[in-house]
Amino acid sequence: MPVYIRKNVNFTPPSIDNFPLEDDEDYITDPDQLLDRLPQPYRMIDKVLSQWYDEVWQIIEKRENERLEESRRIRAPQYECSAQMESQGRACCVCDSVDGRYIFIGQPRGLSAVDVQTQEKVASWEEESVDIHYVKAYLIGVQVYLVVTIDDMGFARLLIFGGDKFYFVKILNEFQEGGTKLIISKCEASRNGDYLGAMFENPETAEVWLEVYKLPRDAWLNELESVLTKKEEKSEEDQGTDTQAPTDQEAPTPQNEVEPPPAATQEESTGGEKHTPKLSPTSVVMKLKPPPSMSGNPASSIHSACQKVDSGEVIGTGVNHILTPNHKDMRKEVFAHLHDNLMEYLPKEEEAEPLEDVNFHFMTAGRLVPTGLEQQSQIEEEDDMKRLPTTIAVWWKGSTHVVHYSLLKQHKDFDVKPDLVWPYLSPVTSSAISDDTSLLAVGFENGNIIIWDRYLGIQRGIVNIMDRVKIVQLTFLDPNICPQNLDDYQPYRTKTSTYLLALCDNGALYIMMSGPGLELDPICITPPVESEDDIFTMVQPIPGMHDLLITVLKSGKVQIRDTLQGTVLCEPVLPKSHELMTPWDPVVAVGAMGQVLFLKGNNKDYGEEEGGDQSESAGALFMYQMKLFPTLDSYMSRRRDKVSQTVHAKIENRIEALMKERIAQQGLRKHRMQERWGNMKEEIWSILQYKDMAEKKADNRPEIHYKRVRNLSQ
Repeated sequence: MPVYIRKNVNFTPPSIDNFPLEDDEDYITDPDQLLDRLPQPYRMIDKVLSQWYDEVWQIIEKRENERLEESRRIRAPQYECSAQMESQGRACCVCDSVDGRYIFIGQPRGLSAVDVQTQEKVASWEEESVDIHYVKAYLIGVQVYLVVTIDDMGFARLLIFGGDKFYFVKILNEFQEGGTKLIISKCEASRNGDYLGAMFENPETAEVWLEVYKLPRDAWLNELESVLTKKEEKSEEDQGTDTQAPTDQEAPTPQNEVEPPPAATQEESTGGEKHTPKLSPTSVVMKLKPPPSMSGNPASSIHSACQKVDSGEVIGTGVNHILTPNHKDMRKEVFAHLHDNLMEYLPKEEEAEPLEDVNFHFMTAGRLVPTGLEQQSQIEEEDDMKRLPTTIAVWWKGSTHVVHYSLLKQHKDFDVKPDLVWPYLSPVTSSAISDDTSLLAVGFENGNIIIWDRYLGIQRGIVNIMDRVKIVQLTFLDPNICPQNLDDYQPYRTKTSTYLLALCDNGALYIMMSGPGLELDPICITPPVESEDDIFTMVQPIPGMHDLLITVLKSGKVQIRDTLQGTVLCEPVLPKSHELMTPWDPVVAVGAMGQVLFLKGNNKDYGEEEGGDQSESAGALFMYQMKLFPTLDSYMSRRRDKVSQTVHAKIENRIEALMKERIAQQGLRKHRMQERWGNMKEEIWSILQYKDMAEKKADNRPEIHYKRVRNLSQ
């Protein structure tokens, strides 16, 4: 192979002086060139180790930054418990009485009532094989409470606590031989105990429905009063016979010997249901089934479909039509055929979940549902204990409707027509109602919140918290922590301003003020959480002090926060040997109107006994005196005046307020009149000057313009 070499080409070697100087740190620019490339598989191992090293280093940096931020953060003070109630270590659930006198503790084999101030057991109700997992108390009279319980087997019981004793009423879903066992998963009563709603489940057929009961509250109070009166008379007679003691001169005879006291009866020791006086029975008002799915009219023909359609008095349910399922399927096929090339871009239809949960609120008379407005005394009644519910608002989990039913109408089983239906585009996820039921808030899956003023029959506003965020909890706060501003014109209040607390599924807490002439501007008091352990499992205003919140985190921390700012004020902590029982469903109660806090803690080192029976050493109920927390002194001493959420301004009150305003302004009239007469001279002088200037301008106006117009017209 020929090789061509250029001729006359001289090779000049580079000069030694022109060589670049070697840099001692030039290996930093490209360290890979210092080493030869590794062969496989060592090259892959080196790459994996380098990537693993980089990831570990990032984790170390992240943890170090978090540790620095945690060290710089101002930690809330921690307070230990004041007392430990080991006798209540088997408590499964706890609730406080409305007036703060007692706490009711659900336990295996019964229920107990404990005085908040002395922490002593006042009364107990026991029954074998009954494990209470839910308890709720309602004030129905003067120191008389309706107690609703649900055990682990799904049986709901009604009891009345009064006179330091429990009185058994009934089992709502009592099992009868040869019948079907029904389970109750939710049972709630109205605020004053006039009505009660219970959600029934049939495990065999997987059917669910809601039953509403009318409770004879007044009859129960009269019957209990007569029972207590008889017991007082009997005790007085026994005391009278005991005072007739034998004298010292009398010889001891068998008749005069002191007999041993009789054994305690079941009624005195356990408050059993066998010795409970017979109370008036409850009555079923209505039974409600979940709304039907939007599958179409199940009729076989158009004629039968028209017959099933009602008169159209109720609008918004979405089922009052003659569209059959075949017609809907045909329309879907036509749509898919016309847009075949775009069908793959449509979101997939999610299967509808079965409606297994129901939420309901008992409400008094309002202008949204006219039922009950004919009783003017119920509208103008200021005592909430005398105002009876007239309407129930119901919505099922996953549905897009809030349905209102009248409680004063006669209904047949499962044949109830709603009085009002609110259809929405997004599924309802939460709802809340004020204490006097005048305000109703509804939260949705798309982050919207709607507030209705039921008393006036108007909508107060709509607000969007955040897109793609679900509203999981709504709570109306006491209006005494909200500034009440009067209108510019009326000297009397027409509406009451109040705060609404909203909890989102991302852990963010928002607060907004609803009032006359105010826009619903949400304020974020707690930002969205990043860690799953910081998610709130419980957010509850402290009774009697709604400017304080008690929150429980998924990690087990219990915090007391400022409601309007969201800052953590303090943290009640358990002893190191205990941990909070079930942080996802904690056992927490506040008694004495925000003065005492109760927490249930389990022993960390406790193990199940061989017999499987849980002993009292498994945990304890811890008590905290919140009034002794230094960070809460300003809140404890704060004055809170009672503010009524419902403002019923009568014509007499309006005239009286206007006359008071007129009389109050009478003293300022003389000063205003003198000031007016003093300014009148200057005003007249300015008017005369303006008049003279106008006359001078009119005299100096040239007349040639009129002559030109006259010549042009000729």
